Amino acid sequence: MKVMKFGGASFTRGAQYVRVADIVAQQEGPRAVVVSAMEGCTDQLLRGMQKVRGDEAAVRPTLEALRGQHEAALEEAGLSKDARLRSELDELFARFERLLYGIAYTAELTPKTQDLGVSFGERWSARILSAALRGKGLASEPLDADQLGVLTDGRFGGASPLLPAIEERLQRSLAPRIQQGLVPVVTGYFGADAEGNVTTFGRGGSDFSAAILAHALSVERLEVWKDVDGFLTADPRLVPGAQAIRDMSYDEAAELAYLGAEVLHARTVEPVMRKGIPVVIKNTNRPEAEGTRIGPGRRLDKGLRSVAVRDHLGILKLYGPGMGATPGVGQRVFTALAEHRVNVINMAASAASFALVVEARDLDRAQEVLRDVTGDVIQNVDALPDMSMVLVVGKGIGETPGTAGRIFQAVGQAGVNVEMISVGASDIALSFIVRTGQRTDAVHAVHDAFLAHEDRRKL
Repeated sequence: MKVMKFGGASFTRGAQYVRVADIVAQQEGPRAVVVSAMEGCTDQLLRGMQKVRGDEAAVRPTLEALRGQHEAALEEAGLSKDARLRSELDELFARFERLLYGIAYTAELTPKTQDLGVSFGERWSARILSAALRGKGLASEPLDADQLGVLTDGRFGGASPLLPAIEERLQRSLAPRIQQGLVPVVTGYFGADAEGNVTTFGRGGSDFSAAILAHALSVERLEVWKDVDGFLTADPRLVPGAQAIRDMSYDEAAELAYLGAEVLHARTVEPVMRKGIPVVIKNTNRPEAEGTRIGPGRRLDKGLRSVAVRDHLGILKLYGPGMGATPGVGQRVFTALAEHRVNVINMAASAASFALVVEARDLDRAQEVLRDVTGDVIQNVDALPDMSMVLVVGKGIGETPGTAGRIFQAVGQAGVNVEMISVGASDIALSFIVRTGQRTDAVHAVHDAFLAHEDRRKL
């Protein structure tokens, strides 16, 4: 048994639902499918709900725009006359319309309502793909995750799954359907809390949903279908010559997903790693390509695997003599930031200063928060905007002498100034901060020195 996940990039238009249905139909053995919304649909839903808040006149154009997008997809996919599909979509659009009017009348958009609203993109997409699969002669049924038993902790906008409860529920609700020959199409991106409220896993969360299903069903393999051949040695938008990576460890994939690469949701590895389930990244547009295999079963040589970038960051620098020798300073800083929901992505410390990396959108707020904790020890807080993190990933980085030196030598020779370094926390990753305007030069320098050739240099 396997789980196949298809993201929004696989559904930019109606014809691609047919293409995905062909890919699924050509597979052998029991399988379940997890889907994202059509490309751009989630953003439309978010903008639409914001527009209708307190403005009833915005409901109709919002609804018509979304309906028009999906009607065009039905027409192109040859599904416009499918009576069952039309009935399912009509019912969902009626529910969404009632939700929009509720937002308009109350002039309020709560996190709870927003999570429910954005879930409709996946619900519509699941119905369309299921109909396309039936058109290929497969027995298929669309299933909503909140009704199926994907139970979460109830945090709106960034929920965590309750894996033992999900496994118990899905073994009852989903596994028998698959064993009977059904190809279910399950909505990604969201689940529900114990009270039945829809909660989402955050942007890109359909990858995470698929990993949760793979864990619950104890499948042999999870396939994540994208519009790229898998993880690459660098972002091809920055390095056009970037190459596909054939094999990666769970840890390497997790580091890249968390701090740069957009191939996987940052939490996808967590559920599958618990059961040793391999993940394969495949290209919807090139299904014959081997893709990237993540997980157990193959020996990985030491060597750099990839260099990634995370933009939209800033640095907070805290200064004061004796900071590193004063008990409780760090606790005061992190408690203050946590109370204002500021996430610290990375840090470095010395006897007289702390440097904290945060999201750019949080930088000014974090600076104001930390001014309240200044005193005899922390005397000044500076904010440095327009920063990017460069992450270098590969087996053996932390345990091979001279690796960091060679990396920074290449970066220095490219004329790039490094603002902050983080090394030692992981034996497979090294990260450093540069100004965003220099991040392309930094990536090229590392890629050219270590990853540009097929016989990639070993560490």
